[in-house]
Amino acid sequence: MPDPDLVKTGLKGLDEILFGGIPRGNIVLVTGTAGTGKTTLGVEFVYRGARQFDEPGVIVLFEVASDKLIRDAALFGWDLGELERDGRLKLIFTTRQLFHQELQQADSPLLAEAAEIGARRIFVDGLVRLPESTGGDSRDAFHLLAEGLHRENLTAMLALESTFADPAAARAPEEFVADTIVRLSVEPVQRAVLRSLEVVKSRGHEYALGRHSFRITNGQGLEVYRRVQAPRSLQRERGAAFDPTSRVATGIPGLDGLVNGGYFVASTTLVVGISGAGKSVMALQFIAEGVRRGEKSLMVTLDEPPAQVLRNAHSIGIDLQSAIDRGLVHLWYEPPQEFEIDRHFAQIEAIVEDFKPRRAVIDSLSTYGSSLGAAERSFRDFFHAIVALMKEHQVTAVYNHENPEMLGMSSMMGEFKVSSLVDNIILMNWVELGDTFRHALTVAKMRAMPTSRTTHECEITNGQGMKVLPRPIRAALPVVPFAGYLGLISRAPERRSTVGPEVP
Repeated sequence: MPDPDLVKTGLKGLDEILFGGIPRGNIVLVTGTAGTGKTTLGVEFVYRGARQFDEPGVIVLFEVASDKLIRDAALFGWDLGELERDGRLKLIFTTRQLFHQELQQADSPLLAEAAEIGARRIFVDGLVRLPESTGGDSRDAFHLLAEGLHRENLTAMLALESTFADPAAARAPEEFVADTIVRLSVEPVQRAVLRSLEVVKSRGHEYALGRHSFRITNGQGLEVYRRVQAPRSLQRERGAAFDPTSRVATGIPGLDGLVNGGYFVASTTLVVGISGAGKSVMALQFIAEGVRRGEKSLMVTLDEPPAQVLRNAHSIGIDLQSAIDRGLVHLWYEPPQEFEIDRHFAQIEAIVEDFKPRRAVIDSLSTYGSSLGAAERSFRDFFHAIVALMKEHQVTAVYNHENPEMLGMSSMMGEFKVSSLVDNIILMNWVELGDTFRHALTVAKMRAMPTSRTTHECEITNGQGMKVLPRPIRAALPVVPFAGYLGLISRAPERRSTVGPEVP
């Protein structure tokens, strides 16, 4: 079959949702209530066509005067006036009744003006349900409108006003005639709002199903973010940690020996522990080890802004700023307030594809969980997507997760049941011995590698970071080693009556 002739919209992210664009000549109906972004979408469709694809266009207005549209478009960096002076754009201010009548006439002045500039696209803003024709209904009237646009070989985008917030109640007869339907909505999320876009149908080609979030940004326009749950390429879905010999060093003295020399390339490691157990310190040392080896590393944080991360790194002897300046580390922070997961994931995708890290740290999964709300499925979908992304690009990734249940543990991941998706799990905990809390580390899981689930003591020292202490502890002070206790993780350790031979 020949490749379809697709019209690229030029809108960031939308052509990806449409698998390349809209079939040429289609009538695109954009529906939604007031304020959902219909005008912005339509105007940008025509603007991008004229500016980027040498396809002149026409914008038909019923309520907003041309000068106001030019003013508003300038906020996005679109100079409509310049395009009109260059003969690549025609702005027409008219009435709905006159517009409808003209499209049914072979010698329509409106269509003649479109033909004069060689228009290939048209956007009609503020269309309402068309009046019934004699003996017919609004579907017949819309069909006549569609025929008029088709005669001129125009790819048309029509913004249809709706007064219904519920899409099921907003079904209009025009939707059955249109070739492509794009539905915009604004959904309340607690005290914030989330904009979403859904391609309901599109004759002649495939498209990504489901609701995708989008933003309207000054200086840019409309940006669409494919829903995180949507399948990506087959290459990504089949990405795996397939190298059985190479190891990625952890950067923690004493830990590599416990994890068989390091993590597998492209493996997923989950570091689980209560607050203050050393997860972020381990993450910084993992990044620093990559810098020492000349490997690029990505650190994504929702918990601490960059200045605080740099301070923390400095406290354990890591000059993270120098590594950033040398292009070996990309530190990216996004505040978790009013979190939009589709947009966030799209940004991580772009960073991974452009920066090409070999190591990555996500700090922390628990913040993602609280930002996404109580929906376990949403968290799992996101985690599955980011794991697949890292494996496709062969990035060895470490994910921190705070789990308060570790004091009397009943589940490693709490309500977010994603342990099956990870290759390695390292448990971090406080152990109370006498009047002192001491750091404990247990390698709970290592997929495809032997695992000794022995709990080891760790130590964090200013200027040096974390290290896993050898067993038994040999110190000048009379400190009893972990080997002298039973039940360390249960939070109720018991002293052995006698300390038997050490188990390495």
